[in-house]
Amino acid sequence: MNPPTTFDQVVEYYKGKLAGEEETVKRCGGRWSTVGYIRGFLFLAFLVPLIMGFASAWDRQTIWWILSGLLFVAFIIVALIHERMQSDLKLSTLLTKMHKESIARCQRNWPGIRDREIEIPPKFAPISKDLDLFGASSLFKLLGITRTPLGTQTLRSWLIQGALSDEVKLRQDAVAELRPEFAWREKFRISCEQLSGSQSGPSKFVEWSESSSWYDGRTWILWLARLTSLVSLLAIAGIVLTLMLAGGHGEEGKELAPWGTVLLTICGPAILISAAINFILSVFYAGSMHDVFNQVSSQTNEAVHYVALFDMASQFPAKSENLQRLQSGLQNTEDGAQPNVKKLGSLIWLANLRRNGIFFILYIFLEFLFFWDAHTLNLLERWKQKNGSRSRQWFADLGQWEALCALAKLAGDNPDWIFPDVAAATDDTAVIKGTKVGHPLLDENRVPNDVQVGPPGTVLLVTGSNMSGKSTLLRSVGVNVVLGQMGSVVCAEEMTMPPMHIETSMRIADSLADGVSFFMAELKRLKEVVDTAKSHQGDNPRRMLFLLDEILQGTNSRERQIAVSRVVRKLIDENAIGAISTHDLDLATTGDLEKACQTVHFSEQFHEVDGKKKMTFDYRMKSGIAETTNALKLLEIVGLGEDDS
Repeated sequence: MNPPTTFDQVVEYYKGKLAGEEETVKRCGGRWSTVGYIRGFLFLAFLVPLIMGFASAWDRQTIWWILSGLLFVAFIIVALIHERMQSDLKLSTLLTKMHKESIARCQRNWPGIRDREIEIPPKFAPISKDLDLFGASSLFKLLGITRTPLGTQTLRSWLIQGALSDEVKLRQDAVAELRPEFAWREKFRISCEQLSGSQSGPSKFVEWSESSSWYDGRTWILWLARLTSLVSLLAIAGIVLTLMLAGGHGEEGKELAPWGTVLLTICGPAILISAAINFILSVFYAGSMHDVFNQVSSQTNEAVHYVALFDMASQFPAKSENLQRLQSGLQNTEDGAQPNVKKLGSLIWLANLRRNGIFFILYIFLEFLFFWDAHTLNLLERWKQKNGSRSRQWFADLGQWEALCALAKLAGDNPDWIFPDVAAATDDTAVIKGTKVGHPLLDENRVPNDVQVGPPGTVLLVTGSNMSGKSTLLRSVGVNVVLGQMGSVVCAEEMTMPPMHIETSMRIADSLADGVSFFMAELKRLKEVVDTAKSHQGDNPRRMLFLLDEILQGTNSRERQIAVSRVVRKLIDENAIGAISTHDLDLATTGDLEKACQTVHFSEQFHEVDGKKKMTFDYRMKSGIAETTNALKLLEIVGLGEDDS
């Protein structure tokens, strides 16, 4: 099936997939319940002839045994079918949830997307708040399909730190390759979803893989376990051999040969002594061994899903340099992640034998005869000695795969979005320039605008009425810059930009707890922005971008005009580029900014409907200073005009 190539096709694609999975859930749900009743009935039916056979009812013992056996076979078959149906039902339920969230993301229906709590560095908190990078309706929520802890950490890191032009290009190529792979990304995400319940992810395992051996200073335990295992094996072999040569229990009327009696006399106590030693070792050391097993895999099925992810990542037909580099440490080579993690999965299964309801009795037998935990731990330690130094990088690479899939999903869900040209720039070319730039967090009804910020020595001054789109323009620039530096597509028809360091002052709040007024809080934030610009060295590969929205509103208009012009002048003098929105129509004519300002504005339109004034906005950016204001008009519209009572 060809991937969808328009936004409407993408939405229809997810709706079609959702309808199919909902039908599967409905169909499997009803059948699963019915088969469950049949399963229970067959189990009870199996018990009846079993009891009758033990009781030799009606002297038909053989018939009862045969009937019980047939019913048991039928029960096993139905149980396997029931388990398979349960797996299919669970998978379809998961896919239903995923497709619903995909539609919600396309439509920017934020309540329909699961929330994720993400720790934000304190220094980044103001920018995150101003640009809606994290939170209930944020860029991270739009991108946040990652489910493994490392995938989430990688995506968070990319969003906060961004990348320089060379790394951005590598990520763009990888995202472009994954962009049309809707089915592959869906399958990859399903395995990630299976791991979403683990909060620590592989971190405990990586910590173990880089730690010293549990047997350091305790090698005598392993050698003692080997000795008792050898004694147990020889003793068991001796008993079996004696009984086989003697015809089981000896021929009728005859006793065992003298050598057989001697062998049994030796082997029996030997097994008991070995079991006693293993029991004592288990009492003192099995607990700490189990702690290691839990550190390697806190959940029995984690290894299975990680193996599936490594398999998919290593077998993807990668062509881009970035994906090939990530694959190089994962593929099926002697030191690759794919075969070694698969082997680790088998070892974890052995380590978790004690948790297996079917094999628990076998585990007890093996533990007391051979000290099973000691040998299993030794196999894990040998695996660690060979692969421990590489495991951190394996999982880090897997986290990058998941983060790239998140960016690829955004690109696939928005086929008309483009990859920006992110390149290092000189002072003269340090410009953010975009054609039809829209706000990525708004739905398809967003209104795009052509915008340019820079070069150094200039500032984009955005004026206009209340609610006309000034703040949205600034956030559109900021959020798209963040996306571009992640290696993602941006909401634009064309866009060029250098690597940027962003600073903002938009949503300032006072703090009663700290005794800080709104005005003082804003001054402190502006001081941080200016200090950052001053600390930006000339050889820094990132340019400084400032976005200031209606700053210093807590003072009179004359002082505000002077203060704002001084702040912006300081930023311009440090070669920072940026944009500022304001209601102050005279700001562009102040001495400090008159030559630096590139002025644009937004405006409103008034219409009379049924004798009442109605105000609308086209959200189209226009050149020059705004020529109208709407505060008094808004008062009249809400019933607070001069003539309203």
